[in-house]
Amino acid sequence: MLNIPLNRTYTLAPILVSVLLLAVFLLPEDLLFQLTYERPHIQAGQWWRLLTGQFVHLSWGHLAINIAGIWVMYLLYAEHAAGWRYMGVVALLALASNLGMYWFAANITYYVGFSGVLYGLFAWGALRDVQQRIKFGWLLLVGIVVKVTWEYGYGPVSIGPATADDLAVAAHFYGVVGGLLVAAFTILLARLRLPKTQG
Repeated sequence: MLNIPLNRTYTLAPILVSVLLLAVFLLPEDLLFQLTYERPHIQAGQWWRLLTGQFVHLSWGHLAINIAGIWVMYLLYAEHAAGWRYMGVVALLALASNLGMYWFAANITYYVGFSGVLYGLFAWGALRDVQQRIKFGWLLLVGIVVKVTWEYGYGPVSIGPATADDLAVAAHFYGVVGGLLVAAFTILLARLRLPKTQG
């Protein structure tokens, strides 16, 4: 039986992120397109796009899939970050995914969508599972790393009707890199604090 944290400490943050995605989607177009990831505008000094681009969606279907993804990640990993820690992880992963594309994928000039964050959350949670010796943690971790690495090197793995144009391979790859880095930093920080707690 799944042990799902249902109290507000764990549910409020994913609810807020879901509402944020919906609120951004409903913005007037002139405001919405001030938030997209667009390389020329970032190079011109609009640095906020490195964060906000992950929160923009241009269709109801795309938005619905990514909000569903938030709740899949909640079911898998809710116990690893409660409240504002979850919000912090989401913000760091949005930055990591977009910064990775900005620094290392110059061919990508335009991007919208939350999938880079979702892939990052998957990798972050899987590594936290491994650290806490939770069953299947290694399987999830190896699976996501192999998937994004293969896709980054050899092209996307088709899923149902999706095509290469539909899959933001670079966003997923750098989201996973960001997720692993954030999880590793969190684990290291906890270990550095452990002797003080015990002393």
